[in-house]
Amino acid sequence: MRKRFLFSAACLLLIVMMFSVVGCGGSGNQGGQGESGEPGLPRMLSIGTHAMGSLFNSMGSGLATVCSKNTPMEVKAIATSGPVEWLPMFHSKEIDMGVLNAWDAEMGWLGKSDYEMVSRGQGFPVRLVTNGTPSIISAVVAADSGINTAQDLKGKSYVMNYAGSAGLSAQARAFLANHNMSADDVQVISVPGVGDGLNAIIERRADGTGTANMGISQLEELEATRGAKYLSYDPSPEAEARAQAEFPGFVVLIQPGPGNTGVREPTYMYTYENYLIARIDVSEEAIYAVVEALWNNYDELAAIHPRLANWKPEIFVTELATVPYHEGAIKFYKEQGVWTDKMEEIQSGLLAKKAD
Repeated sequence: MRKRFLFSAACLLLIVMMFSVVGCGGSGNQGGQGESGEPGLPRMLSIGTHAMGSLFNSMGSGLATVCSKNTPMEVKAIATSGPVEWLPMFHSKEIDMGVLNAWDAEMGWLGKSDYEMVSRGQGFPVRLVTNGTPSIISAVVAADSGINTAQDLKGKSYVMNYAGSAGLSAQARAFLANHNMSADDVQVISVPGVGDGLNAIIERRADGTGTANMGISQLEELEATRGAKYLSYDPSPEAEARAQAEFPGFVVLIQPGPGNTGVREPTYMYTYENYLIARIDVSEEAIYAVVEALWNNYDELAAIHPRLANWKPEIFVTELATVPYHEGAIKFYKEQGVWTDKMEEIQSGLLAKKAD
């Protein structure tokens, strides 16, 4: 009898322990990542990026490294084909933050363009954390191709569709529009991502790719095999306006020099803003900690990747914001005195566009 009682008590104790372990996990608002030990801070955060080898993956990895080092949270960069893949993970809470351009952020938030179908027209729960290093892009060809101007692309194979990022496809259209051209003037090629466009040139499957960031690793591979050459935008106001109708940005003159692989002569290129965004339901405490870590330790970013050298506090708050800022970020910026009445107006105007 005594043995039977002891056995029953042991079973009851085991059941209680099992429920205690299950209860400790908690789902919180971070996709089941648990707590870090500090109130409001999850144990882990994830940052969605483009594919391995892309500039956005390098940026996301660098931001994750600095945040992990300077907060109680473990922050990881998750490589995907691009925001068309990882933004839907905001709904499932598999991804907490992400690195992308201002156009993709806006279209993803509003559920427009390529994001209309994947979000059923509802968009995704997006909030801006920091503005960051601007991108500088243009169409790229092989230096040995004999192609020297946009007009030389007529009838040639041109990478214009990038499955992982609607923004990349819009950039490729913008380059053609800048020169008063369209898809009808080229042989359209489709690839998964920006690196694949450059690989297509290396492998002679394409004559040109519609967009590539300065600093992307595959550009160095093209330079080593066939030579890399950026084609120039037309800087005239009319031509710039045609490009902006496809993708928002500005024409800038870039000179050849160290780190400017592919710029073989003074070349007009296109620049635009990039963001670190977060799901709206990631806690204010978590986003405050992320912004604080990047603000106070931004000098660590340059050692990780040269393009992160420009991810500096003075540009974290932008009046060109295309999506509303996260409340945790706003709290930090107010404490630093950089959240102005103008930004409050911009935030209100953006929030009026959509009820999340």
